[in-house]
Amino acid sequence: MPGPAHATHRAGFTEAAVLFVLGFGLFMFCRRSDFLPMIPAMIVVAPIFILRFSRVLPAGRSIGLTILGFVLAFNISLWGIFDVGDPTLSLVFNVIRSTIIALYYALPFVVDRLVAPRLGKRLYATLVFPAAMTASMFLSSMPPPIDGTAAKNVFSTAPLPLLQIYALAGLWSFVFLWSWLASCVNHAWESGFRHRQAVAAGLAFVLVAGGLYAWGSLRIMNAPDGQTVKVAAVVMPKEEGGPASMVQVFEDRMTSPYGPTMNHIRSMTAAAAANGAKIVAFNEFAILVTEANHERARAEFSKIAADNGVWLAIPYGWVPETGKGANRHLLIDDTGAVRADYQKRFLLGFGDFGENAVFKKGAEIIQTADSPYGRIALAICRDMSFPDFARQAGRAGADIMLTGSHEFPKGITLNDPYRAIENGFTHIRPTYDGITYAMDPYGHVLAQMHRGTGVPGIMYVDVPMRGVRTLYGRFGDWLGWLSCGLVVLFAVLAIVAGRSGRAAPAMPPA
Repeated sequence: MPGPAHATHRAGFTEAAVLFVLGFGLFMFCRRSDFLPMIPAMIVVAPIFILRFSRVLPAGRSIGLTILGFVLAFNISLWGIFDVGDPTLSLVFNVIRSTIIALYYALPFVVDRLVAPRLGKRLYATLVFPAAMTASMFLSSMPPPIDGTAAKNVFSTAPLPLLQIYALAGLWSFVFLWSWLASCVNHAWESGFRHRQAVAAGLAFVLVAGGLYAWGSLRIMNAPDGQTVKVAAVVMPKEEGGPASMVQVFEDRMTSPYGPTMNHIRSMTAAAAANGAKIVAFNEFAILVTEANHERARAEFSKIAADNGVWLAIPYGWVPETGKGANRHLLIDDTGAVRADYQKRFLLGFGDFGENAVFKKGAEIIQTADSPYGRIALAICRDMSFPDFARQAGRAGADIMLTGSHEFPKGITLNDPYRAIENGFTHIRPTYDGITYAMDPYGHVLAQMHRGTGVPGIMYVDVPMRGVRTLYGRFGDWLGWLSCGLVVLFAVLAIVAGRSGRAAPAMPPA
Protein backbone atom coordinates (compact mmCIF):
# COMPACT_ATOMS: atom_id res chain seq x y z
CA MET A 1 0.00 0.00 0.00
CA PRO A 2 1.44 3.44 -0.89
CA GLY A 3 2.61 5.43 2.11
CA PRO A 4 1.98 9.12 2.95
CA ALA A 5 5.19 10.23 1.23
CA HIS A 6 4.16 8.50 -2.01
CA ALA A 7 0.70 10.07 -1.86
CA THR A 8 2.23 13.50 -1.25
CA HIS A 9 4.59 13.03 -4.20
CA ARG A 10 1.69 12.05 -6.48
CA ALA A 11 -0.32 15.07 -5.31
CA GLY A 12 2.65 17.36 -5.95
CA PHE A 13 3.22 15.90 -9.41
CA THR A 14 -0.46 16.22 -10.30
CA GLU A 15 -0.57 19.84 -9.15
CA ALA A 16 2.58 20.69 -11.11
CA ALA A 17 1.28 18.97 -14.26
CA VAL A 18 -2.06 20.80 -14.10
CA LEU A 19 -0.33 24.14 -13.54
CA PHE A 20 2.11 23.48 -16.41
CA VAL A 21 -0.64 22.67 -18.90
CA LEU A 22 -2.90 25.47 -17.69
CA GLY A 23 -0.20 28.15 -17.52
CA PHE A 24 1.59 27.49 -20.80
CA GLY A 25 -1.63 26.51 -22.55
CA LEU A 26 -3.26 29.84 -21.69
CA PHE A 27 -0.05 31.70 -22.50
CA MET A 28 -0.22 30.59 -26.14
CA PHE A 29 -3.48 32.51 -26.55
CA CYS A 30 -1.85 35.86 -25.80
CA ARG A 31 0.40 35.57 -28.86
CA ARG A 32 -0.15 36.33 -32.52
CA SER A 33 -0.79 32.92 -34.11
CA ASP A 34 -1.92 31.51 -37.44
CA PHE A 35 -4.18 28.90 -35.81
CA LEU A 36 -4.98 30.04 -32.25
CA PRO A 37 -7.24 33.00 -31.39
CA MET A 38 -5.45 35.90 -29.72
CA ILE A 39 -6.82 36.68 -26.24
CA PRO A 40 -4.68 39.55 -24.88
CA ALA A 41 -5.96 39.15 -21.30
CA MET A 42 -4.06 35.85 -21.09
CA ILE A 43 -0.87 37.85 -20.59
CA VAL A 44 -2.35 38.79 -17.20
CA VAL A 45 -3.79 35.37 -16.32
CA ALA A 46 -1.25 32.85 -17.63
CA PRO A 47 1.80 34.09 -15.63
CA ILE A 48 -0.14 33.48 -12.38
CA PHE A 49 -0.22 29.74 -13.10
CA ILE A 50 3.27 29.59 -14.63
CA LEU A 51 4.71 31.31 -11.56
CA ARG A 52 2.84 28.91 -9.31
CA PHE A 53 4.18 25.99 -11.33
CA SER A 54 7.74 27.26 -11.00
CA ARG A 55 7.38 27.40 -7.20
CA VAL A 56 5.94 23.95 -6.47
CA LEU A 57 8.94 22.00 -7.80
CA PRO A 58 12.56 21.78 -6.68
CA ALA A 59 14.63 24.54 -8.25
CA GLY A 60 16.56 22.47 -10.79
CA ARG A 61 13.48 20.70 -12.13
CA SER A 62 11.44 23.92 -12.03
CA ILE A 63 13.96 25.88 -14.07
CA GLY A 64 14.39 23.20 -16.72
CA LEU A 65 10.67 22.61 -17.19
CA THR A 66 9.87 26.35 -17.19
CA ILE A 67 12.34 26.92 -20.02
CA LEU A 68 10.92 23.91 -21.86
CA GLY A 69 7.38 25.22 -21.38
CA PHE A 70 8.17 28.59 -22.92
CA VAL A 71 10.13 27.05 -25.81
CA LEU A 72 7.16 24.79 -26.61
CA ALA A 73 4.57 27.55 -26.14
CA PHE A 74 6.32 30.00 -28.46
CA ASN A 75 7.24 27.48 -31.13
CA ILE A 76 3.69 26.11 -31.23
CA SER A 77 1.84 29.43 -31.14
CA LEU A 78 4.19 31.21 -33.56
CA TRP A 79 4.63 28.26 -35.92
CA GLY A 80 5.12 29.44 -39.50
CA ILE A 81 4.43 33.13 -38.79
CA PHE A 82 7.27 34.27 -41.04
CA ASP A 83 7.47 33.01 -44.62
CA VAL A 84 10.82 34.10 -46.01
CA GLY A 85 10.45 32.29 -49.32
CA ASP A 86 12.41 29.06 -48.86
CA PRO A 87 10.58 26.44 -46.69
CA THR A 88 13.73 25.22 -44.93
CA LEU A 89 15.00 28.73 -44.27
CA SER A 90 11.53 29.75 -43.02
CA LEU A 91 11.48 26.81 -40.59
CA VAL A 92 14.95 27.58 -39.25
CA PHE A 93 14.22 31.29 -38.94
CA ASN A 94 10.92 30.73 -37.09
CA VAL A 95 12.36 28.15 -34.68
CA ILE A 96 15.43 30.23 -33.82
CA ARG A 97 13.39 33.40 -33.39
CA SER A 98 10.72 31.73 -31.23
CA THR A 99 13.32 30.00 -29.06
CA ILE A 100 15.24 33.22 -28.41
CA ILE A 101 12.03 35.00 -27.40
CA ALA A 102 11.13 32.03 -25.16
CA LEU A 103 14.42 32.29 -23.30
CA TYR A 104 14.02 35.91 -22.32
CA TYR A 105 10.44 35.24 -21.17
CA ALA A 106 11.67 32.29 -19.07
CA LEU A 107 14.52 34.23 -17.45
CA PRO A 108 12.35 36.21 -14.96
CA PHE A 109 10.77 32.97 -13.69
CA VAL A 110 14.25 31.52 -13.19
CA VAL A 111 15.36 34.61 -11.26
CA ASP A 112 12.23 34.51 -9.11
CA ARG A 113 12.69 30.79 -8.35
CA LEU A 114 16.28 31.30 -7.24
CA VAL A 115 15.82 34.57 -5.34
CA ALA A 116 12.30 34.86 -3.91
CA PRO A 117 12.43 31.77 -1.60
CA ARG A 118 15.48 33.18 0.15
CA LEU A 119 13.62 36.39 1.02
CA GLY A 120 10.84 34.52 2.82
CA LYS A 121 7.30 35.87 3.11
CA ARG A 122 8.23 39.53 3.33
CA LEU A 123 6.05 41.88 1.30
CA TYR A 124 8.97 43.23 -0.71
CA ALA A 125 9.62 39.69 -1.96
CA THR A 126 6.58 40.14 -4.21
CA LEU A 127 8.63 42.66 -6.19
CA VAL A 128 11.28 40.14 -7.30
CA PHE A 129 9.25 38.71 -10.17
CA PRO A 130 7.91 42.01 -11.59
CA ALA A 131 11.37 43.57 -11.37
CA ALA A 132 12.91 40.59 -13.18
CA MET A 133 10.20 40.49 -15.85
CA THR A 134 10.42 44.23 -16.47
CA ALA A 135 14.22 44.13 -16.64
CA SER A 136 14.13 41.21 -19.10
CA MET A 137 11.50 42.78 -21.37
CA PHE A 138 13.21 46.17 -21.21
CA LEU A 139 16.74 44.96 -21.97
CA SER A 140 15.55 42.63 -24.74
CA SER A 141 13.66 45.50 -26.39
CA MET A 142 16.77 47.58 -26.96
CA PRO A 143 18.83 45.80 -29.63
CA PRO A 144 17.51 44.27 -32.85
CA PRO A 145 17.03 41.81 -34.50
CA ILE A 146 14.15 40.36 -32.42
CA ASP A 147 11.16 42.66 -31.91
CA GLY A 148 11.77 45.75 -29.86
CA THR A 149 8.38 45.99 -28.18
CA ALA A 150 6.27 44.66 -31.07
CA ALA A 151 5.53 41.32 -29.37
CA LYS A 152 5.38 42.86 -25.90
CA ASN A 153 2.64 45.41 -26.50
CA VAL A 154 0.17 42.74 -25.38
CA PHE A 155 1.17 43.58 -21.79
CA SER A 156 -0.81 46.82 -22.18
CA THR A 157 -4.11 44.99 -21.83
CA ALA A 158 -6.03 47.59 -19.85
CA PRO A 159 -8.94 50.05 -19.95
CA LEU A 160 -8.29 53.54 -21.31
CA PRO A 161 -7.81 55.27 -17.91
CA LEU A 162 -5.11 52.78 -16.95
CA LEU A 163 -3.45 53.15 -20.36
CA GLN A 164 -2.47 56.66 -19.28
CA ILE A 165 0.41 55.21 -17.25
CA TYR A 166 2.22 54.95 -20.57
CA ALA A 167 2.79 58.70 -20.11
CA LEU A 168 4.57 57.99 -16.82
CA ALA A 169 6.85 55.05 -17.56
CA GLY A 170 5.92 53.62 -20.94
CA LEU A 171 5.20 49.97 -21.65
CA TRP A 172 7.26 48.93 -18.64
CA SER A 173 4.45 50.21 -16.39
CA PHE A 174 2.25 47.35 -17.60
CA VAL A 175 4.96 44.72 -17.56
CA PHE A 176 5.65 45.60 -13.93
CA LEU A 177 2.02 45.99 -12.86
CA TRP A 178 0.67 42.72 -14.30
CA SER A 179 3.75 40.77 -13.22
CA TRP A 180 3.31 42.16 -9.71
CA LEU A 181 -0.31 40.95 -9.79
CA ALA A 182 0.92 37.42 -10.56
CA SER A 183 3.42 37.68 -7.73
CA CYS A 184 0.82 38.98 -5.25
CA VAL A 185 -1.63 36.19 -6.14
CA ASN A 186 1.11 33.62 -5.60
CA HIS A 187 2.07 35.28 -2.32
CA ALA A 188 -1.53 34.75 -1.18
CA TRP A 189 -1.72 31.27 -2.71
CA GLU A 190 1.30 30.05 -0.73
CA SER A 191 -0.35 31.10 2.53
CA GLY A 192 -3.69 29.55 1.69
CA PHE A 193 -5.19 33.02 1.00
CA ARG A 194 -5.51 33.50 4.78
CA HIS A 195 -2.22 34.85 6.07
CA ARG A 196 -2.05 38.55 6.89
CA GLN A 197 0.86 38.97 4.46
CA ALA A 198 -1.51 37.86 1.72
CA VAL A 199 -3.98 40.54 2.72
CA ALA A 200 -1.20 43.14 2.78
CA ALA A 201 -0.01 42.17 -0.72
CA GLY A 202 -3.54 42.30 -2.11
CA LEU A 203 -4.24 45.65 -0.49
CA ALA A 204 -0.96 47.10 -1.78
CA PHE A 205 -1.77 46.05 -5.35
CA VAL A 206 -5.33 47.38 -5.20
CA LEU A 207 -4.18 50.73 -3.83
CA VAL A 208 -1.47 51.18 -6.46
CA ALA A 209 -3.58 50.01 -9.42
CA GLY A 210 -6.62 51.94 -8.18
CA GLY A 211 -4.58 55.09 -7.71
CA LEU A 212 -3.15 54.84 -11.22
CA TYR A 213 -6.63 54.26 -12.65
CA ALA A 214 -7.97 57.34 -10.84
CA TRP A 215 -5.06 59.47 -12.06
CA GLY A 216 -5.60 58.25 -15.63
CA SER A 217 -9.30 59.10 -15.44
CA LEU A 218 -8.48 62.64 -14.32
CA ARG A 219 -5.89 62.99 -17.10
CA ILE A 220 -8.48 62.11 -19.73
CA MET A 221 -11.13 64.38 -18.19
CA ASN A 222 -8.73 67.34 -18.18
CA ALA A 223 -7.49 66.86 -21.75
CA PRO A 224 -7.61 70.28 -23.46
CA ASP A 225 -9.63 70.97 -26.58
CA GLY A 226 -7.77 72.49 -29.50
CA GLN A 227 -7.62 73.02 -33.22
CA THR A 228 -7.55 70.03 -35.53
CA VAL A 229 -6.27 69.34 -39.02
CA LYS A 230 -7.63 66.86 -41.54
CA VAL A 231 -5.15 64.13 -42.46
CA ALA A 232 -5.53 61.55 -45.23
CA ALA A 233 -3.77 58.23 -44.56
CA VAL A 234 -3.36 56.54 -47.95
CA VAL A 235 -2.86 52.83 -48.67
CA MET A 236 -1.68 52.07 -52.19
CA PRO A 237 -2.99 49.31 -54.48
CA LYS A 238 -0.91 46.35 -55.55
CA GLU A 239 0.53 47.15 -58.95
CA GLU A 240 0.49 44.54 -61.71
CA GLY A 241 4.09 43.71 -62.50
CA GLY A 242 5.30 44.87 -59.09
CA PRO A 243 6.45 42.72 -56.15
CA ALA A 244 3.74 40.46 -54.71
CA SER A 245 5.60 40.28 -51.39
CA MET A 246 8.58 41.99 -49.80
CA VAL A 247 10.60 38.79 -50.23
CA GLN A 248 10.76 39.60 -53.96
CA VAL A 249 12.25 42.99 -53.13
CA PHE A 250 14.82 41.57 -50.72
CA GLU A 251 15.82 38.61 -52.91
CA ASP A 252 15.13 39.71 -56.49
CA ARG A 253 15.45 43.52 -56.13
CA MET A 254 12.06 43.90 -57.82
CA THR A 255 10.71 47.45 -58.09
CA SER A 256 7.30 48.98 -58.84
CA PRO A 257 6.13 49.69 -62.39
CA TYR A 258 7.09 53.36 -62.38
CA GLY A 259 4.37 54.99 -64.50
CA PRO A 260 1.26 53.27 -63.08
CA THR A 261 2.44 53.56 -59.49
CA MET A 262 3.29 57.25 -59.78
CA ASN A 263 -0.10 57.84 -61.39
CA HIS A 264 -1.79 56.24 -58.39
CA ILE A 265 0.20 58.44 -56.01
CA ARG A 266 -0.82 61.48 -58.03
CA SER A 267 -4.52 60.57 -58.26
CA MET A 268 -4.88 59.49 -54.61
CA THR A 269 -3.19 62.69 -53.43
CA ALA A 270 -5.55 64.73 -55.59
CA ALA A 271 -8.56 62.85 -54.19
CA ALA A 272 -7.39 63.47 -50.63
CA ALA A 273 -6.84 67.18 -51.30
CA ALA A 274 -10.27 67.46 -52.92
CA ASN A 275 -11.77 66.05 -49.70
CA GLY A 276 -10.09 68.74 -47.59
CA ALA A 277 -6.97 66.95 -46.34
CA LYS A 278 -4.08 69.27 -45.51
CA ILE A 279 -1.63 66.47 -44.76
CA VAL A 280 -1.49 63.39 -47.01
CA ALA A 281 0.51 60.45 -45.66
CA PHE A 282 1.21 57.23 -47.58
CA ASN A 283 2.11 53.70 -46.50
CA GLU A 284 5.68 52.41 -46.46
CA PHE A 285 7.04 51.49 -49.91
CA ALA A 286 4.36 53.52 -51.65
CA ILE A 287 6.71 53.12 -54.60
CA LEU A 288 9.95 51.20 -55.10
CA VAL A 289 12.17 52.77 -57.74
CA THR A 290 15.41 51.92 -59.47
CA GLU A 291 18.50 53.99 -58.90
CA ALA A 292 18.02 55.50 -62.36
CA ASN A 293 14.56 56.80 -61.43
CA HIS A 294 15.46 57.95 -57.92
CA GLU A 295 15.91 61.68 -58.48
CA ARG A 296 13.09 61.75 -61.02
CA ALA A 297 10.70 60.30 -58.43
CA ARG A 298 11.70 62.87 -55.81
CA ALA A 299 11.05 65.70 -58.26
CA GLU A 300 7.62 64.27 -59.06
CA PHE A 301 6.75 63.99 -55.36
CA SER A 302 7.50 67.70 -54.93
CA LYS A 303 5.35 68.59 -57.91
CA ILE A 304 2.44 66.49 -56.63
CA ALA A 305 2.56 68.25 -53.24
CA ALA A 306 2.71 71.72 -54.80
CA ASP A 307 0.01 71.02 -57.40
CA ASN A 308 -2.41 69.88 -54.69
CA GLY A 309 -1.41 72.38 -52.00
CA VAL A 310 -0.84 69.71 -49.35
CA TRP A 311 1.92 68.58 -47.01
CA LEU A 312 2.89 65.22 -48.50
CA ALA A 313 4.50 62.42 -46.44
CA ILE A 314 5.70 59.82 -48.92
CA PRO A 315 7.72 56.73 -47.91
CA TYR A 316 9.55 55.12 -50.82
CA GLY A 317 12.47 52.81 -51.48
CA TRP A 318 15.18 53.03 -54.08
CA VAL A 319 16.87 49.79 -55.05
CA PRO A 320 20.17 49.66 -56.99
CA GLU A 321 21.16 46.70 -59.16
CA THR A 322 24.04 45.97 -56.79
CA GLY A 323 24.92 47.29 -53.36
CA LYS A 324 22.39 48.90 -51.05
CA GLY A 325 19.83 51.64 -51.51
CA ALA A 326 17.56 53.22 -48.91
CA ASN A 327 14.08 53.01 -47.39
CA ARG A 328 13.16 56.69 -47.07
CA HIS A 329 10.32 58.91 -45.90
CA LEU A 330 10.01 62.42 -47.34
CA LEU A 331 7.96 65.28 -45.91
CA ILE A 332 7.25 67.89 -48.57
CA ASP A 333 5.40 71.13 -47.88
CA ASP A 334 2.63 72.69 -49.97
CA THR A 335 5.14 74.62 -52.08
CA GLY A 336 7.04 71.47 -53.07
CA ALA A 337 10.01 72.04 -50.72
CA VAL A 338 11.44 69.01 -48.91
CA ARG A 339 11.16 69.71 -45.16
CA ALA A 340 12.36 66.35 -43.82
CA ASP A 341 14.20 63.46 -45.48
CA TYR A 342 14.30 60.43 -43.17
CA GLN A 343 15.97 57.07 -43.73
CA LYS A 344 14.64 54.00 -41.86
CA ARG A 345 16.84 52.99 -38.94
CA PHE A 346 15.50 49.61 -37.76
CA LEU A 347 15.36 47.39 -40.80
CA LEU A 348 13.66 43.99 -40.70
CA GLY A 349 16.33 41.30 -40.71
CA PHE A 350 19.97 40.97 -39.75
CA GLY A 351 23.32 40.62 -41.49
CA ASP A 352 22.49 40.61 -45.20
CA PHE A 353 19.10 39.01 -44.67
CA GLY A 354 15.74 40.69 -45.22
CA GLU A 355 15.70 44.46 -45.67
CA ASN A 356 19.39 44.58 -44.81
CA ALA A 357 20.13 42.83 -48.10
CA VAL A 358 19.04 45.83 -50.18
CA PHE A 359 18.90 48.86 -47.85
CA LYS A 360 21.35 50.71 -45.66
CA LYS A 361 20.39 51.62 -42.10
CA GLY A 362 19.69 55.27 -41.51
CA ALA A 363 21.15 57.45 -38.78
CA GLU A 364 19.62 57.09 -35.30
CA ILE A 365 17.88 60.45 -35.63
CA ILE A 366 14.16 61.11 -36.01
CA GLN A 367 13.53 64.21 -38.09
CA THR A 368 10.90 66.85 -37.37
CA ALA A 369 9.60 69.87 -39.26
CA ASP A 370 7.41 72.76 -38.18
CA SER A 371 4.23 73.24 -40.19
CA PRO A 372 1.07 75.37 -39.90
CA TYR A 373 -0.49 72.26 -38.34
CA GLY A 374 2.07 71.64 -35.62
CA ARG A 375 5.47 69.98 -35.46
CA ILE A 376 5.51 66.87 -37.64
CA ALA A 377 7.88 63.94 -37.05
CA LEU A 378 8.72 61.08 -39.41
CA ALA A 379 9.67 57.46 -38.87
CA ILE A 380 8.96 54.19 -40.68
CA CYS A 381 7.17 51.05 -39.50
CA ARG A 382 9.48 49.01 -37.20
CA ASP A 383 11.23 52.13 -35.92
CA MET A 384 8.29 52.60 -33.55
CA SER A 385 9.01 49.26 -31.88
CA PHE A 386 11.98 50.82 -30.08
CA PRO A 387 10.64 53.22 -27.43
CA ASP A 388 13.86 55.08 -26.68
CA PHE A 389 14.31 55.79 -30.38
CA ALA A 390 10.74 57.04 -30.73
CA ARG A 391 11.23 59.21 -27.64
CA GLN A 392 13.37 61.57 -29.72
CA ALA A 393 10.13 62.87 -31.19
CA GLY A 394 8.68 63.39 -27.71
CA ARG A 395 11.75 65.29 -26.57
CA ALA A 396 11.61 67.38 -29.75
CA GLY A 397 8.02 68.39 -28.96
CA ALA A 398 6.42 66.62 -31.92
CA ASP A 399 2.67 67.10 -32.23
CA ILE A 400 2.04 64.61 -35.07
CA MET A 401 4.04 61.45 -35.81
CA LEU A 402 3.71 59.87 -39.27
CA THR A 403 4.98 56.29 -39.54
CA GLY A 404 4.10 54.68 -42.87
CA SER A 405 4.14 50.89 -42.57
CA HIS A 406 4.18 47.73 -44.71
CA GLU A 407 3.30 44.80 -42.45
CA PHE A 408 5.28 41.59 -42.86
CA PRO A 409 3.64 39.26 -41.95
CA LYS A 410 0.14 40.73 -42.33
CA GLY A 411 -0.85 42.86 -39.36
CA ILE A 412 -3.85 41.75 -37.29
CA THR A 413 -3.67 44.41 -34.53
CA LEU A 414 -2.69 48.06 -34.19
CA ASN A 415 1.10 47.98 -34.19
CA ASP A 416 2.98 50.18 -31.69
CA PRO A 417 0.07 52.60 -31.18
CA TYR A 418 0.93 53.63 -27.64
CA ARG A 419 4.04 55.55 -28.59
CA ALA A 420 1.35 58.25 -28.85
CA ILE A 421 0.56 58.27 -25.11
CA GLU A 422 4.22 57.80 -24.16
CA ASN A 423 5.38 60.85 -26.08
CA GLY A 424 2.27 63.02 -26.23
CA PHE A 425 1.86 63.13 -30.01
CA THR A 426 -0.87 61.92 -32.36
CA HIS A 427 0.37 58.77 -34.08
CA ILE A 428 -0.82 58.21 -37.66
CA ARG A 429 0.23 54.94 -39.31
CA PRO A 430 -0.86 54.31 -42.92
CA THR A 431 -0.41 50.54 -43.24
CA TYR A 432 -0.16 48.28 -46.27
CA ASP A 433 -1.48 44.77 -45.52
CA GLY A 434 -2.74 45.60 -42.03
CA ILE A 435 -4.59 48.17 -39.95
CA THR A 436 -4.19 51.87 -40.66
CA TYR A 437 -5.00 54.02 -37.63
CA ALA A 438 -4.70 57.38 -35.90
CA MET A 439 -4.34 57.56 -32.10
CA ASP A 440 -4.31 60.79 -30.10
CA PRO A 441 -2.01 61.54 -27.11
CA TYR A 442 -4.57 60.04 -24.69
CA GLY A 443 -5.01 56.71 -26.44
CA HIS A 444 -8.27 57.43 -28.26
CA VAL A 445 -8.38 55.66 -31.62
CA LEU A 446 -9.61 58.52 -33.81
CA ALA A 447 -9.99 56.36 -36.91
CA GLN A 448 -8.90 53.03 -38.34
CA MET A 449 -9.05 51.26 -41.67
CA HIS A 450 -8.25 47.58 -42.32
CA ARG A 451 -6.92 46.75 -45.76
CA GLY A 452 -5.68 43.36 -46.95
CA THR A 453 -2.90 42.74 -49.44
CA GLY A 454 -3.07 45.18 -52.32
CA VAL A 455 -6.44 46.71 -51.40
CA PRO A 456 -6.22 50.53 -51.68
CA GLY A 457 -7.99 53.01 -49.47
CA ILE A 458 -7.91 56.48 -47.93
CA MET A 459 -8.67 57.07 -44.25
CA TYR A 460 -9.68 60.64 -43.38
CA VAL A 461 -9.28 61.82 -39.81
CA ASP A 462 -9.26 65.15 -37.94
CA VAL A 463 -6.36 65.13 -35.48
CA PRO A 464 -5.16 67.60 -32.82
CA MET A 465 -2.60 70.13 -33.99
CA ARG A 466 -0.96 70.27 -30.57
CA GLY A 467 0.49 67.45 -28.53
CA VAL A 468 1.22 67.24 -24.80
CA ARG A 469 4.42 66.74 -22.90
CA THR A 470 4.85 63.62 -20.75
CA LEU A 471 7.01 62.30 -17.94
CA TYR A 472 8.10 59.41 -20.13
CA GLY A 473 9.02 61.78 -22.94
CA ARG A 474 11.28 63.63 -20.54
CA PHE A 475 12.82 60.83 -18.47
CA GLY A 476 12.39 57.80 -20.70
CA ASP A 477 12.91 54.24 -19.47
CA TRP A 478 13.47 55.05 -15.81
CA LEU A 479 11.31 52.13 -14.67
CA GLY A 480 13.23 49.71 -16.88
CA TRP A 481 16.56 50.80 -15.37
CA LEU A 482 15.09 50.84 -11.86
CA SER A 483 13.92 47.25 -12.36
CA CYS A 484 17.44 46.22 -13.40
CA GLY A 485 18.76 47.77 -10.20
CA LEU A 486 16.11 46.02 -8.10
CA VAL A 487 17.06 42.63 -9.56
CA VAL A 488 20.66 43.18 -8.51
CA LEU A 489 19.57 44.38 -5.05
CA PHE A 490 17.28 41.39 -4.48
CA ALA A 491 20.00 38.99 -5.64
CA VAL A 492 22.42 40.49 -3.08
CA LEU A 493 19.79 40.26 -0.34
CA ALA A 494 19.14 36.63 -1.25
CA ILE A 495 22.85 35.80 -1.07
CA VAL A 496 23.19 37.53 2.31
CA ALA A 497 20.09 35.76 3.64
CA GLY A 498 21.38 32.39 2.43
CA ARG A 499 24.78 32.85 4.07
CA SER A 500 23.27 33.96 7.38
CA GLY A 501 20.84 31.05 7.38
CA ARG A 502 17.87 33.39 7.74
CA ALA A 503 16.12 32.29 4.53
CA ALA A 504 12.59 31.06 5.06
CA PRO A 505 12.03 28.32 2.45
CA ALA A 506 8.51 28.52 1.11
CA MET A 507 9.10 25.96 -1.64
CA PRO A 508 10.65 22.52 -2.04
CA PRO A 509 14.47 22.52 -1.81
CA ALA A 510 16.54 21.91 -4.91
